[in-house]
Amino acid sequence: MAGLKPTVSAVACDTYDPLAIRRAVETALAPLGGIKRFVHPGMRVLLKPNLLTSARTKQAVTTHPAVVQAVAELVQQAGGTTLIGDSPAGDVSEGARVYRSSGMSDVAARTGARLVPFKEVEYRRLNGGDYTIARPVFEADLVINLPKLKTHVLTLYTGAVKNLFGTIPGQRKREAHYRAPGVKDFSRVLTDVLELVRPGLTIMDGVWGQEGTGPGAGGTPRRYNCLAASTDPVALDAVIARGMGYRPGAVLHLTEAGARGLGVADPDAVRVEGDKRTLDFGPVAHPASWLQLRIPAWVGAPLRLAARLRPRVVTGKCIGCGRCAEVCPQDVITPGTPPTFRLDDCVGCLCCAEVCPQGAIEPYHNLLGRLLGFGL
Repeated sequence: MAGLKPTVSAVACDTYDPLAIRRAVETALAPLGGIKRFVHPGMRVLLKPNLLTSARTKQAVTTHPAVVQAVAELVQQAGGTTLIGDSPAGDVSEGARVYRSSGMSDVAARTGARLVPFKEVEYRRLNGGDYTIARPVFEADLVINLPKLKTHVLTLYTGAVKNLFGTIPGQRKREAHYRAPGVKDFSRVLTDVLELVRPGLTIMDGVWGQEGTGPGAGGTPRRYNCLAASTDPVALDAVIARGMGYRPGAVLHLTEAGARGLGVADPDAVRVEGDKRTLDFGPVAHPASWLQLRIPAWVGAPLRLAARLRPRVVTGKCIGCGRCAEVCPQDVITPGTPPTFRLDDCVGCLCCAEVCPQGAIEPYHNLLGRLLGFGL
């Protein structure tokens, strides 16, 4: 009914013990009507975790397997068939390795859920852009979005809406970044993907997440001690982002989604059920891109572009794997130990930092950026 506030359900949870997670997920879903509101016998349900890259669980890069398993079991209990799918950054062939390293292969073995590769695609055109979305997304009767609570070097925050970018398979993500190199344009792309995918339910893994230079191995693991659920991914993100210390409007893709009517981006217009205190995270270390929100109005577009964040290699950490070059949408990285960058052609998307398995690429500002007061 029009005018009703969307609900975000929050539950305190400080452990990945499977029984505790199962109870926490059920408690989070209760104010929303429970799993049987969403899943009916015979439904094909796709679980979409965040499987950004191959990383150890303790790095808090990917959705924890205990959360995925709990949701898979609840779906099956309600009579649904469970599929698990995502596409990490980089080549689509990385999927099998990431399924193993993230624990998804073990979840599938324990629950009977089927891992689906995001290889086959369907083409969609929206707002003048062409998108290739993994076919299993559209073949499912319901998509349950299972994001990880993290900071993000480009978008400041990655949660429910940003997690859906993984429905674009493998290297095709480069096309989207190439078409939308800046954070404003990329925020519109993220909102387009939300409009195309439209998950029916979102459950956020915030027991452990990241702060600082997330969302990959360069981020700092941090306890947030919560799970949260909602039918409105924008509302869920708005509430979480405020808990992380971001002012309304700071996370541009949420503002864009709210303006398009795809969800509620004003946290004050969201009803929070459950343990509201668990969403008060205290001081959170934001990524360096946070400082760019403070650019004075008098700084023009050419100056902003010249002062943008750029990648820098910490040579002692680099292992020469070449992942950074694989994902660069501008092809400005030459592999090596360390790799070299043509920074004049770099658009500052920081995909390289996102996927580096060693956290060996960090964002920094050049002299102009530091003179403007951005730090780094």
